[in-house]
Amino acid sequence: MNTQPIAVERINLRASIQAKQVIEQAAQLIGTNLSAFMLNQSYEAALRIINQTQVVMLANADRDAILDALENPRQPSQALRDLKALAK
Repeated sequence: MNTQPIAVERINLRASIQAKQVIEQAAQLIGTNLSAFMLNQSYEAALRIINQTQVVMLANADRDAILDALENPRQPSQALRDLKALAK
């Protein structure tokens, strides 16, 4: 049973002769074709970029401060109470 999604979308791009030759050589070295190599490498790079922009890394002290604020919330300030009163 084939669990691979069916490729139906096209991606077109232009490259310099040197860039194409380097990419073809890398694809050959790992035993794949140019299209599969480019798609796999682009897909992995895209996932890394998405992950880097969506994951926030905190120092231990910052993490502890956030957890403490969630577990022990402060009483609302007068300014916040005034603002809430305006919304009514």
